[in-house]
Amino acid sequence: MWAKPCNTAIAGTGLTPRQSAHNEGMHAATSAYKRNFVFWLSFAQLISWGSVFYGFSVFLEPTEQALGLGRAESSLGFSLALLAEGLLAYPVGRWIDRGHERAVMTLGSLWCAMAMVALSQVQNLWQFWGAWLLLGMGASATLYPPAFAVLTRRFPNDFRRAIISLTFLGGLASTVFIPLMAALIEWLDWRDALVV
Repeated sequence: MWAKPCNTAIAGTGLTPRQSAHNEGMHAATSAYKRNFVFWLSFAQLISWGSVFYGFSVFLEPTEQALGLGRAESSLGFSLALLAEGLLAYPVGRWIDRGHERAVMTLGSLWCAMAMVALSQVQNLWQFWGAWLLLGMGASATLYPPAFAVLTRRFPNDFRRAIISLTFLGGLASTVFIPLMAALIEWLDWRDALVV
């Protein structure tokens, strides 16, 4: 004869064995999705930090030589980027809190790519500063602050672990991108390296 399904609840859970197995499967699927999501967001952080933040130190000398800039003038470009990032932090955070995190971070990444192309075409100091302002605007939607907000919203009960994972991979940006960009500048030149 056929065995009847067990409808007796597991002690202390109020769930039948079938319901318990289903919940465990759902939990495993959710955890796998979470790890996958955190990995790809962390990978995006690696690229964003490497190209925007750490790229400045590698491109500094060739840019100064090509444009005839002093160290104070070129460093002001980076300061302008930080200013733009700080000024846009509040509206970016509001858009993320309203559930637009995917659009914010996608548009921020596209904006950074456009700003890198603009930086590759600069011919004078004012254009250089303008390109760095554009980079700062893009960075406000792509670096750690918006990513942390996304993780906190998505995983309110487990955001600490997600943030630790993200900062670990993001922390490798200088290790990966400084030698990579230096090699690209040597192989191409600084303008073409920015476009790559």
